[in-house]
Amino acid sequence: MVTRKLRCFREGNLVMQLRISSSSCMVHLVHPVFDTSGRSVYPNNHETMTDDPRLGDIITHEEPVGQKPAAVALLGFPYDEGVSRNGGRTGAREGPSTLRTLYKRMGTVVNPEYDIDLRTIGVHDVGDIDPDHPLEEAHSRLRARVSNLLSIKGVVPFVVGGGNDQSFPNGSALIESCEGQSVGVINIDAHLDVRPLKEGKTHSGSPFRQLMEESGLEPQRFVEFAAQGNQCSATHVKYLTEKGGKIHWLSSLRSSDRPVVQVFREIIDHLGDNIFVSFDIDAISGADCPGVSAVGTIGITAQEALDICYAAGRHPKVRLFDLSEYNPQVEAYRTGRLVANMFYFFSMGLAQRIKDGNK
Repeated sequence: MVTRKLRCFREGNLVMQLRISSSSCMVHLVHPVFDTSGRSVYPNNHETMTDDPRLGDIITHEEPVGQKPAAVALLGFPYDEGVSRNGGRTGAREGPSTLRTLYKRMGTVVNPEYDIDLRTIGVHDVGDIDPDHPLEEAHSRLRARVSNLLSIKGVVPFVVGGGNDQSFPNGSALIESCEGQSVGVINIDAHLDVRPLKEGKTHSGSPFRQLMEESGLEPQRFVEFAAQGNQCSATHVKYLTEKGGKIHWLSSLRSSDRPVVQVFREIIDHLGDNIFVSFDIDAISGADCPGVSAVGTIGITAQEALDICYAAGRHPKVRLFDLSEYNPQVEAYRTGRLVANMFYFFSMGLAQRIKDGNK
């Protein structure tokens, strides 16, 4: 049997990608990916220009303290044990660290197309949850950290995994912080992620079942977006719909005369007072986004993903965003650039939110 694996390794300050073939015991260099400062190995004029500041030039590693009217706080959750428990491919634990090598030279600080200046908001990288704990302990730490960030005026956490199991502690933190107010959750995902626990343990397929059954999420305020019928069990569909949850299938989005992002905006307009947007990037077509734990052949496009991120950042009800299942062991560079752009577009949306007069 022929097996091939893609692995990243460092050679000096370069991150390289290898294809390893067990049939021939050969190791093939695919291409150099990027260097550890975040610069592409392919020369670009902007890398030597001082009049072209990029996202990495304004990101601070200090804690947000509410000095600006709004701030996005990037938080990493470098765990994929939940994926392994669900029978998936590991490697998503490398997502946060790989993203950080890429975001530094992504996205202009002043975007002339959108007429947005990111310096009007705070852009913070607040580090990772310590990767050396059992998963349940890591979830507790993540929940506490997100709760802390939500308590700071104007701060919107943007949590990057790691497996989709992170959405349980993330969503729980928002629900806990919004006592007395309604909370809506939209899961952009090829899968429903409402599976039962396995031997009493959480996993990447169970977060939204847990939010409904353990954390008090009202099922009628939960929406599945861009789900794919070839990836979803009829049993899980029955469970969700009988509880009152809603599913917007990918096929219905494709047959609609409205753009995908318009449908997304209309949903979050009425979903609750405080919105948690969870984005599993396996909802994006594998042609645009191959570096995921469970790559699909169909899905929303990269452009639609960026439009959604911008709309989420701009919407005044969105309090929390997480992004799951970026797996650099499957493919690092192209998918990583898309993930970095998703963070950039969310940040632009947040800056536009302030420009619109919302906080």
